[in-house]
This record gives sequence, C-alpha cells and structure tokens, in this order.
Amino acid sequence: MNPLPVTIESFGFRHRDDQPVGHALLFDVRGLLPATETGLPRDTGLDPRVRQQIRQSECAEELVERIVGETAALLAYAQPRGRRVHVLVGGLDGVRGSVAVAEWAGELLRYRLGPAGPAVEVVHRHIAGSVVRP
Repeated sequence: MNPLPVTIESFGFRHRDDQPVGHALLFDVRGLLPATETGLPRDTGLDPRVRQQIRQSECAEELVERIVGETAALLAYAQPRGRRVHVLVGGLDGVRGSVAVAEWAGELLRYRLGPAGPAVEVVHRHIAGSVVRP
C-alpha cells in the first residue's frame, strides 16, 4: 500500500473565501515574517528573490523546522490509520510569505521523508489573486 500524500497549502487570511476548518495542522505566519521588498507588484513567494528574503529572516528557519517536525510527527500517527495529512500555512494575502514558507517546508519534508516516504504536494490557494487591502 502506497502512503497517502501530504498536502501543504498556503493561503491568505484576508481573503474571505472558505476559511480553513477541521484540518490537521494550521500555521499562522502573519506577523512572523518581515514584509518582503519586491521589485514588481506581482512578485510571489515562488520568485527566487522573495524566497531568499524569507530564508534570511530571523525566525524563518525555526518556523520551517517546526512545520516539518510537527508534520512528520502527525504522519507517524495518521499514515498507519489511512488518514491524509493536510498542513495549512496562512499569511495575510497568501501571495508571498506563506507561499515561500510552504515551498520551503515541502522541500525539507520531501528530503527528510526520502524516496520511500509519501508524496508531498504543495499548493497555493491565493497566489493568483490580488493582494487584498484591509
């Protein structure tokens, strides 16, 4: 039996669409990461410059380590029971910081789980949307 995939999903709390409810893990990164200095209004957390800025911020590495550690711990419980693991990483808009953190966590989790581990999918709910103003 193949292990069920892990999904890591970034999103923005300011979007008023379906707010996450009942998922296994939720990480709120609002206020934990510095505002990224971007050159273009559509720079996202997938852009190398934005990702580098996030990686260099004071608490980012500790945050990603925590996401990966808690996800791995939950996997040890959920996988033998046939349950999927869904991890949500929420930022303000779901365009930059939460996207970069979700991607980084996905890379690290894939590395730690190795080729025999479950697939790790990273999706971004609001990356194509506009930045929402309060």
